[in-house]
Amino acid sequence: MKITYDNKETLVSNPVPDINKVTAEDMNEIKSSVNYLYDVLGWVEYRDTLNTVDNKQTILASQETLFTIDGNQSILMQAPKDNALWVNNKINPIKVGDAYTVRLDFEASITNSDGFFDIGLFVGGPVGYAFKNTFRFPKGNNVTHNFSFTALIYTLETFKTNGGQFLVNASHEMSIWNKRVIINKTHDGR
Repeated sequence: MKITYDNKETLVSNPVPDINKVTAEDMNEIKSSVNYLYDVLGWVEYRDTLNTVDNKQTILASQETLFTIDGNQSILMQAPKDNALWVNNKINPIKVGDAYTVRLDFEASITNSDGFFDIGLFVGGPVGYAFKNTFRFPKGNNVTHNFSFTALIYTLETFKTNGGQFLVNASHEMSIWNKRVIINKTHDGR
């Protein structure tokens, strides 16, 4: 909860030495630093309204494909002040040094019983992928599977400059739908 008192002012000079004293300036500095965090930290959720169970995104075998979320349905009331973290199918870090927790949820099916896919956050440059995971379809082919994973990421120059896109590469033709991404800014870069 934000600190809401009016700025403190020192009213009386105290002749006691400054040992273990808190001044009005100290209290105002604490108030400012705590309240600052309420403006720069927060979370958002973006859901895809295009790829539903009746209109699935197709991922062709052995082709890196952009994982899309149109974001037409979103929860933004807890977002970091004045910042859009998901634009044009990319995570857009606010500044270098920021840290985020990202959760991706979706449903998928694949055409082969031994099917699998890789999904990762591609930031480009010499870094390439910030992370990449492999998932299998244990229930078999053409069966709906629910997937969810969470990753902790931090922002350096490459990620800040390029943003980050989720790319999918499947062993066999695959369908994805009911997608959402939740991005929680957990640290403000210095």
